[in-house]
Amino acid sequence: IKGMVANSAKELITPPYQEHIMKKHFIALALLSLFGKATLAQTVTAEEDSRFRFGLRITPQPTWFTSSTDKNISNNQIKFGFGFGLNMEYRLTKVAALLTGIGGDFESGKFKYRYEPGVYAVYYELNESSEFVKPVNGIGLPIAALKKTGNTGYLVKDRQINTTYVTIPLILKLSTNETNGLRYFGMFGGELGFRSKAVATDTYYESYTYSRDSSLTLGPGGSQAKLNLGGFSGDARAGILRAGLNLGMGIEYRLTGSTAFFVNVNYFRAFTGLMRKDSQFLVFKTENSGGTYINKMVQQNLLYNAVRINLGFMF
Repeated sequence: IKGMVANSAKELITPPYQEHIMKKHFIALALLSLFGKATLAQTVTAEEDSRFRFGLRITPQPTWFTSSTDKNISNNQIKFGFGFGLNMEYRLTKVAALLTGIGGDFESGKFKYRYEPGVYAVYYELNESSEFVKPVNGIGLPIAALKKTGNTGYLVKDRQINTTYVTIPLILKLSTNETNGLRYFGMFGGELGFRSKAVATDTYYESYTYSRDSSLTLGPGGSQAKLNLGGFSGDARAGILRAGLNLGMGIEYRLTGSTAFFVNVNYFRAFTGLMRKDSQFLVFKTENSGGTYINKMVQQNLLYNAVRINLGFMF
């Protein structure tokens, strides 16, 4: 009898208990399912919200000048420049993005003027305030024009130019899919620059100074530092706008969430020259067919080149 009672009790108690356990499993599965859907929704939303990304960069960059037409400059030397800026990236697709931003770039280059006495030698004049002086009537004999002026003429050897630009890139960025937090990308596009400063540091073979009583003093070689080339009245290109090509490749490593570290190496080549086509202040002395010396304005065609090593973070 006791066994029958126990079995009856067992039969009465077991089904409700099993039903209770099943309800717990169902609720747990439902919660897991909802959590998974919410996580997926958050991921999709985060992916959609990350179309815009912002970042910061620093850019050490070797820079130098080249000229496709001017054969009277040589020994172009690479100088070390620096830049920094804010990046903005807009994702077009999973692999393509438009990269722009704004930055400041400090660039430099050094070159040597051709010097063949009687064939090609470059001169300019500075007044007593160390400002460039335009030759009389545009073209004139530098030494003769110095008489009774107090100006000094210089026979130029080489020149280093330092510039400051505000730069705005417009680049198409193509990336691989992310693998273990890494993405590889290539970049191709253009860049606009707005020059805010251009100064020169010159070395020269010799100098000539006329006092106001027309006496001549022959000076030794030396250097002139920080001669202003900029401005609409200067020898730098009157239009301060610069356009150029910007292309390269790099790697991006995701640190956490949307934050990533990147490094890329880009080649920059300016399309527009830094200086006026014909100098307003530099003349070169050459011998004409009649055996006499004449002076002409120096032609200039200097194009910036740079290898930019960009380091930074995207957020």
